[in-house]
Formats: sequence, structure tokens, C-alpha cells
Amino acid sequence: KKTAILVFTTFLLVGTSSHKNSHKMFVPALSANMRRWTRVSLTSLGQWPAPGLGQNVAAAQQLYNCSLVTAGHRLDSCSLVSSLSQQVKTAQIISIAEAEVCKKLSTAPIHDVARCPIMSCEEHREIKDSLDKENSLDLLVGHILEANILVSSLALQHNIVWLTAQPITKTQLRKYAAAKSLPASITVGRVTSATDNLIINNWQDLLASVGVTQEMGKREIQCLPTDRTDGIKRNIIGYFLLQGIPEVRLAAESFQRLRVKILANGDFSEEEDREIIEFVEKKGKKWSELSRKMERIPSVLRDRYIVLKSKEALVTEGEYNLEDDCSIVSQVFKADKDILTDGNVSRTDWEEIGRLLNRSVTSVQHRWIHYLEPTLRRYHAGTLDTDVREELINYLVENKLNYPQDIDWDKLVKLPDFAGHTSTSLSRLRDSLITCACRKYSMKYDQVTADVIQHYWHNTKRLKPKKRREYAEALVEYFISEIEMNN
Repeated sequence: KKTAILVFTTFLLVGTSSHKNSHKMFVPALSANMRRWTRVSLTSLGQWPAPGLGQNVAAAQQLYNCSLVTAGHRLDSCSLVSSLSQQVKTAQIISIAEAEVCKKLSTAPIHDVARCPIMSCEEHREIKDSLDKENSLDLLVGHILEANILVSSLALQHNIVWLTAQPITKTQLRKYAAAKSLPASITVGRVTSATDNLIINNWQDLLASVGVTQEMGKREIQCLPTDRTDGIKRNIIGYFLLQGIPEVRLAAESFQRLRVKILANGDFSEEEDREIIEFVEKKGKKWSELSRKMERIPSVLRDRYIVLKSKEALVTEGEYNLEDDCSIVSQVFKADKDILTDGNVSRTDWEEIGRLLNRSVTSVQHRWIHYLEPTLRRYHAGTLDTDVREELINYLVENKLNYPQDIDWDKLVKLPDFAGHTSTSLSRLRDSLITCACRKYSMKYDQVTADVIQHYWHNTKRLKPKKRREYAEALVEYFISEIEMNN
């Protein structure tokens, strides 16, 4: 934080002492690189505005206030312009701000903001000397290393290389020895839409700076790394993608996130559907090979294939009835009688259950996870008739949890108020409340905060869903008579 403020104030002083009409020259003087560097440095303060504001007076005010707010010298827009035009007064104010900011920040608790040049890593220096100037990926990597951008020293210390197409999650990381010592201060998962947008924007900036086309960039993203050196190169790009993101994240995760956002988006055309079917008929379910050919991530191609085959088989669609649900419960417990404790049902089992009900694998899995399992767990916990929506809302408001990325669902389900619920069932309850609030207040989904949900709850009349309760009771009766008695 000190470095961010001192560099900015120095830059401001240089601007005011070098130009007669400094308040007119200040904004144009912010070059693209300077704006990006300042944005990155000041992100740790949580003060950087939306991307693009660095090019106008609003950004100048925001940046200037960043350097003064902690010291208690916040200025409005009028006093900003006035101070910028008075060189001596500006220098005095900044000197005071600099001294007081340093004094206050020296004792204030802060997040990990320790940064170091990306070239401080020996592997990066070795890679820089061996780059191929004819290769698009190497051009992007070389540009970043030449700029010697600042990155999180903690993330650089844990520079995990990811060689698969699997998304990086805490569960996946547990399989790798290098990730077992990962400190809790490194955030994994829970990526907000704002973070996704910043990753995409940084990628577009990088392509434009180097002169690499979108098509060439997409081709490089689509290819999986073949060895550690190849993975490190992608991590270097990942560090650039993380510029401006406040929390400490793995470079490999940001690159994987970019890969998913670029390759997974977009509907499938009829030509693509035919290509998927024809490929599987000729070569089998080699999703990685098909991924390289179609520039889509393997899991998306696999899921699309399942959908296409389901359509060919004319599988049953629509709502489930009690007979369907009882059949799923029966088959699931036949596959694993301890399903409620170990959750060990294989994909082959799910495929068999889908065939018996003439439904897709995804459909029966979702029915179990979203409704049947939570219902049976609540029965065991004695909370089948308990409506926890108000408790959930109060928890979200009290803890200021406005977005799903902020919520630790695994921690939430362990609280006594939510006994019997799963992370999926609680998440769906929240989603249903947001949907209702969106309809009532004509808001977009991502605009609905916990306070809005609470306001909706307190100002809406609700009827007890009698039919839903009776349905759940009938399902439990079947479970007791046919499953528990036999086990």
C-alpha cells in the first residue's frame, strides 16, 4: 500500500511541477501502461474504480483521493481541480498525506500485498532466453517478461503447474503433493463475475499489445501444456491475467478460468453437433482429441454428446412423479446402501438408472442431488417440516454474504439451523429467493443482495405448500417401508 501511494504521489508531483497547466495535462499524461500499473498497485487498497475510468477526470479524482483518504485529507472534485492548479499547495498537501499515510498504514492490518517482479523467478529467466519469436504463445510470454510486471510473491512461491483440462478446485488440488502446503491466504475457486470480466479484459489488452489475433490467441488457449516448461509459460500469462485482482490467486487458475470462459461459451451449431456424433462413431469418446479439433473444452463436448444421444433415444423429459422418484431411490440404494454417508455411486450406475427410467444420466443425477437426497437427509435429521429460508436469509445478511462466491456452503451445512440440508439444497433455496425478488422488483439476478432478499421476505405473504409437503411425506413413507426395513 505504501508503495502504491508513494509512486502515485510522486507521479502527481512530477506532473504538477513539469506543466504550467498541470490540471489540464494530468489526465492525458496517464499513459496506458501507467494507468495499468497504478490500477494494479492501488487494487490492494480496494479503491480502483471500474476499468476505463483511468482516462477521465473521474479517475483522476479517484486516484488522487486514494492517496489522501487514509490520511483524512479527502477532497471533492472542485477542490481537486483547484489543488491541481496550485502547485505549491498541492505539494504541501501530498507531503502531509504521504507522511500520515505511511504512519497509519505501518500499524494497520492489511491483506497479503507483497509483490515482486515476475523476472525474480529463475525459471522465468531461463524461459525468456529460450523463447521462439515466431510462436504466438512465446510472443505473449516474452512481452510479459520484458515488462517485468509485479506479481504476488506468495503466488509465485507456490507456482503450481496444471497440465490437465480439469478446472482447478480445492478437491482437485488435494490430489497433488505440491498443493498440500498451499497457504489459506491463497484463494481457490469462488470466482466472481467481476473477476472473470477483469481476466477477459486483461487478455484482450495483452493480445492488443502484442498484436496477436483473437483466433491465434484462442488456438493457444485451447492447447494443453505438454510439459512443465509449457505449463510455466501459461502461468506467466496467468500472472498477467491476475493484474488488478485484489485477492491472491494461483496463476494456473486464472489461465484455466480464461480457457473455460473462451472455449466453453456459445451454443452449438448443427454442423458442430454432426461433427461430435461423427467423431465419436469413428474414433470413440476421445474428448481431448476432439477438443483440440473443435476448440471446445472436453467436458463441454462430452455433455453435449450426452444431450444429443438423449435426443436420439427420445428420452422422457419433464417433471418427475412419485413413481419415478421412488424408482430412483430404490436403484440408488441398490447401487450403494450407504449412499447418504459415502455418496459412492458410479457413473455406470447412473447410466443404468437413466436407462431404466428412459431419462438422461444428467437428469436423474440432478433429481437425486437437488431433491431426493436433501429430502431423505432432512427426514433423518428430523427437519423435514422445517422451513429454514428465514434463517438462511438472516445468516446471509448478518455476514454480508451477497454473492455465492462469498459463501462457504460446506461450513453452512454444519450449522445446527440447517441440519439435514446439503450445500446444493441451500444454494437452490437462495437461488429461488433471488428469482422471486427479481420478479417482484424488476431487478437483474446479480443486482439482488442479501438485504434485498430480506426486504422481499418481510414484505411478501406466503402460503404453506401443502401439496409439496404431502409429496415429501409420501416419498419418505416409501423410503421407510422399502429401503430402511430391508436394510
